[in-house]
Amino acid sequence: MNKANDEILKTMKILYVEDDAQARVELMDVLRRRAGKVISAENGRQGVELFADFEPDIVIADLYMPEMDGLEMIHRIRAKGYAPAVIVTSAVEDVDTILHAIDEGIAKYILKPVNLQELLAVLSEHAAAIYERRRKKIAALPENRKKIEDEIKREFASLLKSITGKGPRDVNVFMNDERIEIVATEVLTVLEKNLLDNYQNVAIIKYVRKLFFSVKADEICRMICRVSGRRVSMKEVLVNVEKDKNKLILSIERDV
Repeated sequence: MNKANDEILKTMKILYVEDDAQARVELMDVLRRRAGKVISAENGRQGVELFADFEPDIVIADLYMPEMDGLEMIHRIRAKGYAPAVIVTSAVEDVDTILHAIDEGIAKYILKPVNLQELLAVLSEHAAAIYERRRKKIAALPENRKKIEDEIKREFASLLKSITGKGPRDVNVFMNDERIEIVATEVLTVLEKNLLDNYQNVAIIKYVRKLFFSVKADEICRMICRVSGRRVSMKEVLVNVEKDKNKLILSIERDV
């Protein structure tokens, strides 16, 4: 591996999806020593769920798995607007399957048993490409990006406190040329925390939180437009009640 790319790989997040427990443990041990952060899933359905919260840069997925196969998982992830680099592993060398994988935008198709040197070389190559795309995006951002992020953070925390009576413990804002992400932690009110005494109420709290942000979407988007000068639209709301975390993903509209 190229030494520079090796260092870049250490900044990447990887999601590894494999139903074979032994293969998953063995490769996870290798990946954790090479990448910045790695998590694993046992099947495609779990992979889709973990992706939303973890948002990895690279996905390594087995092709055939119970509940949901690798290609269907990638199809659903891409349908949500995400575009990670994807490496598929499979013991099956079938031309039609490989062509289907290419149609889904798979970056690499690696036959099992996985050759570690080949996999690490591919990971290094894609890590470098991801890093370069990010570097170009950052260069294209306004010079006052940090100031804009801090102002959105302050305004969003103030908005939550004025409406719910409780401000979040922390708010993190990330802005690039395509979208703005707002992550607020420790946002649950006293009433919501009391409701958590009954685990069945988790679904209710999640629904109410999503409904809240849906109702307030226009107000939040107007605030961001006023602060950043960019018109945005609410793309997705992710609510993790157990971790007491809300994440808003807003798309920056191109005509502004």
